[in-house]
Amino acid sequence: MAKRRKKRVRMQPRFFLILFVALGTVIIVLLLVQKVQNDKKEVLAATPVPTATLAPTATPKPALPDDVTVTRVDSANPTQFGFSNAIKVDGKDVSSFTRNDPLSFGRDMEYSVLPGVTTFGGNNYRNSFAYGTVTMTDKRLREQWTKTIGALGNWSGTGWTGQPLIVQWPVETVAAMNVKQSYKDAAAPLTEVIYPAMDGNIYFLELETGNATRDPINSGIIQKGTACIDPRGYPLLYVGQGIPADNEQGNPASYVRVYSLVSGEQIGQFGGFDWFARRKWQAYDGSPMIANDTLVYGGENGIFYTVKLNAQFDAAAGTVSIKPDGIIKSRYEASGYSRDDLTGTRWYGMESSVSAFRNYAFFTDNGGRLQCVDLNTLSVKYVVDVTDESDSSVVIDESYDDHAIYLYTGSQTRTKGSDLPEGYGYSYQRKINGLTGAIVWEKRWICSTGDASASGGIVATPHVGRGQISNLVIYSFSLAAQSNGAAATQSSQTPSPEETAEGESTNADTTAQGEVLPQPNAGGGYTLGGRIVAYDKATGNIIWSIEQTNDYWASPVVVYDAQGKAYLIQCDRGGYVTMYDASSGIMLNSVDLGSRIDSTPAVFNNLLVVGTRGKGGSGKGPQIVCLKIS
Repeated sequence: MAKRRKKRVRMQPRFFLILFVALGTVIIVLLLVQKVQNDKKEVLAATPVPTATLAPTATPKPALPDDVTVTRVDSANPTQFGFSNAIKVDGKDVSSFTRNDPLSFGRDMEYSVLPGVTTFGGNNYRNSFAYGTVTMTDKRLREQWTKTIGALGNWSGTGWTGQPLIVQWPVETVAAMNVKQSYKDAAAPLTEVIYPAMDGNIYFLELETGNATRDPINSGIIQKGTACIDPRGYPLLYVGQGIPADNEQGNPASYVRVYSLVSGEQIGQFGGFDWFARRKWQAYDGSPMIANDTLVYGGENGIFYTVKLNAQFDAAAGTVSIKPDGIIKSRYEASGYSRDDLTGTRWYGMESSVSAFRNYAFFTDNGGRLQCVDLNTLSVKYVVDVTDESDSSVVIDESYDDHAIYLYTGSQTRTKGSDLPEGYGYSYQRKINGLTGAIVWEKRWICSTGDASASGGIVATPHVGRGQISNLVIYSFSLAAQSNGAAATQSSQTPSPEETAEGESTNADTTAQGEVLPQPNAGGGYTLGGRIVAYDKATGNIIWSIEQTNDYWASPVVVYDAQGKAYLIQCDRGGYVTMYDASSGIMLNSVDLGSRIDSTPAVFNNLLVVGTRGKGGSGKGPQIVCLKIS
């Protein structure tokens, strides 16, 4: 049988084309799959939500040495002011005290693990009302949203200090809280505005939209100070009562209340009518702060409190609790102080928010004295006379050049100046060495002594600059004597945005370096209004100043861009919010919110939130307003 010849198959060119296309398709698919997997890995390994950044323009300098301690100068010896203090631990009088669990605060940027502004001034140094940085395009303020709020008796809107809290909750905490279901379903961090108001409500709003994140808490009390969120990220809210209510015995009682933000319920309170106090008036305007599981706050009754909280939060179980113990009180007495608000010129009580550096607390009082107190012994380390009542909180500034801290303070004007006409006195601004109590420099300005409800001078907390204004400290005044038509005087009404051009500088006096006080007019008095002054930190020289008819209770708020460029945002009692170049005082833009603003705003990146009183201004009712900074 003949062998069959094997047939040769000839490959056609079309075959190679099809094979090439098929291989290319497989390779592309493999690359796409790999990319999706990589993208998924990147999502799963996403950078966690950052904590607050104090100085976005530079790497923070090293901490001060561990051995930095307070050693007072002779002029700050408490005995020369007749100071003594009494201590009560768990209801018992003690002659001395040493804390079993030492208390110490970290640096300002270490205060809170939550992004946002969680207490008055943002941290234990009270040096920032803004979180993050701004991105500036046209240097304008625009309304983002508004919410109408109400009144409780004669107390409407938000008051002094009245700063909102803005906090970004992580996903696991959102899931545990009593927020609306849509926010839980979003499975994303929630940036929430928390705003106790004087109408007796605590409002909860989503930052971008102003939509309610949960039902308000109706406390039924007047809340005019600034609250505090637990900086450990626990959903706990601490709210002070600004106006007391008579208890069953007819005594004025006031509390710091603690709310669970898991259930929305009140789970604790501190205060009441405290018989340990040397002053009958009881109120808590100052914003508390927390370190080492210990709540620290000052009362307008003249008592300095610390409370061990024993707080616990279990996000998975959805529980949060406190079991307070170790309530420790320190009461001071001093020469010239009156227990009755209607007599004397020096009163007990702290309306300012307590500041802290490590184990040292700093606060001013209604009697015009600044105290440094060791948190672990409650001993008064030194006392500085700041001349007159001081409700402005002490701002702490670290100095790495000379291993020191410096304190910036401002006083009201309740006492007539001996060389001034009736109804006028001096408001003082000071830089003080925080480790010795020595006054580095002091400045003064003529202001009205006002009346029983409001005096002139400074109730706003100063801003200590950083970034491109690290050489400046900025103060805002009320009922200040105007400069008699000098270049520093601004028009009686802040210009509208249409009337304000970038670069306008007629409202800024950049020439005055020393004390050039205004002279009385022909009638023997002064024209009064608001005043903002930027001092050189080192010398106290005036770098620029601004004056206008509307005065200031709100603290100056400064926001920074990524390069450290600084923008001052100042609310006034005419209802305007105005933005300035913080380096020069040049006005950039202004908006009218329609009624008086006594509250200090808080800022989260490019969004600012503030409340209004619903009185004065152009006649609008009380509101919470969000402005976009752009």
